[in-house]
Amino acid sequence: MTKTLLKGKLTTYAEQGMEGGVLCFQDASQIKMTDIKTPFGLHENRKVWDKNDTKRIGVISNLELLIEGEWKNYIDPITKDQDYKISSLYCGELKGNKNADKRLADKYGFKIKYSTERLNDSYGQGNWKIVGSLPNVILLDGTKVHFGDSPSTLPQRPYGITQDAQTRVSVDWNDGITEKEKLTKELLIEIWDFKGLHQLKETDYLKVFSVDNKIVVCEGLVSEIHLRLFSQTFKGHFDQVVDGDYKKWETYFTDKYNAELLR
Repeated sequence: MTKTLLKGKLTTYAEQGMEGGVLCFQDASQIKMTDIKTPFGLHENRKVWDKNDTKRIGVISNLELLIEGEWKNYIDPITKDQDYKISSLYCGELKGNKNADKRLADKYGFKIKYSTERLNDSYGQGNWKIVGSLPNVILLDGTKVHFGDSPSTLPQRPYGITQDAQTRVSVDWNDGITEKEKLTKELLIEIWDFKGLHQLKETDYLKVFSVDNKIVVCEGLVSEIHLRLFSQTFKGHFDQVVDGDYKKWETYFTDKYNAELLR
C-alpha cells in the first residue's frame, strides 16, 4: 500500500459542544499567509510574520485600535471595572445599579441616556407610553414597539470595534527584538483551511522538528509514542508518553510545531 508524506503543523481540534478534543495535523498546503484585514480575531499571544521578511516570526501583545484619532486599548477598560458588572450598561436599566452608572460616567467621562430620553429622541415627547415595563412601548398612533432597556452613552462605552479599524501591537520577534506600536497592516497571519486538517491515527508516523526547523526533536509511530488521540482534557493527550515528558508534548501541540506525517 502506497503511503503519503504530508508536511505541516501539529494542532488540536474540538468542535463546539464537544467534550474533549482530538490530536490533529494541519497540511501545510492548506495554510496561507494573509494580511490582517480586520481587528476581529486578533488576540494576545497570536503568532505573526513580518510582511517584509517572513523568516521573522513574532508573538503579539498590547493590542490597540485607533478611535477618532486616539489610540485606545483593544478591550475597553470599562469592562474590567467592578462597577460595570452591576451597572445598567451591563444589566440593563431595570436591573442595573444607578449609583454604579454615575460612578462610571464620572470616571470615564461619558453621558448616559436612559429610556425616557431615548424614547423622546426616537419618537418625540408625548408620542409614546411604556405599557407595564420595558420593552413594551405603544406609540400615540397605536403602534406597538419593542424597546430595549440598555441605556446609550455619549461617547459610546464600551466603545465598539469597526471592521476596518486601524490597529497596532507590540511584537516579540524570534530574533530577540521587541517592537512596540507596530501597525498590524505591516504583519501577516496564517489562515488554515479545514480541508487540510487530519485527525491523527495510531498507525501514523510522526516526525517533529525544532522551532528553527533545523533538527528532528522526536519521531516515531503515534502508537509507540503513546499519544492519546482523544481526551477530555488537554493534558490527558500526553500523560502516557513513553519518555514521561508530557510538558514537551504539550508545547509541540500548543505552539503548533512543524512536523511531517507519514500514513
